[in-house]
Amino acid sequence: MSRLVLLVLLSFGASLTAVLLRKLNYRNFVTSGWSVPGHLSRKDFGFINEPWLVVIFSSESCETCKPVVAESMKLSSLGIAIQEIALETNKDLHEKYDVDAVPMLLLVDKFGVVRSSHLGPTNSDQVKKSIETVIFNDHESD
Repeated sequence: MSRLVLLVLLSFGASLTAVLLRKLNYRNFVTSGWSVPGHLSRKDFGFINEPWLVVIFSSESCETCKPVVAESMKLSSLGIAIQEIALETNKDLHEKYDVDAVPMLLLVDKFGVVRSSHLGPTNSDQVKKSIETVIFNDHESD
């Protein structure tokens, strides 16, 4: 009789554990799906001495990338260095920073910290506003 009670209690405990694990995994299952680096080594890019750098990870086969790159080049009027990193010519950097989606635009400070990111199609006004906000807030904290 005691074995039967023990078996029932163990079965109940196992069932309860299974239900709880399923619920926990379900909540944690939903993710963005794309990785955005949080830090870049400024030595991997040009403009090492510039305080701000916009890095655009792109691909020549990406139709969405072309207008993002063209619009982003207009940001040079803000006094920010801009560098495109095309997959075909810089595959090592795409792999090093685990870039799995393009276009990816990153605003990087002088320490290599990614302060702002835009993934996918964007317009230059959104990017410009985001960059100005980051830079303005940085100047206020100095």
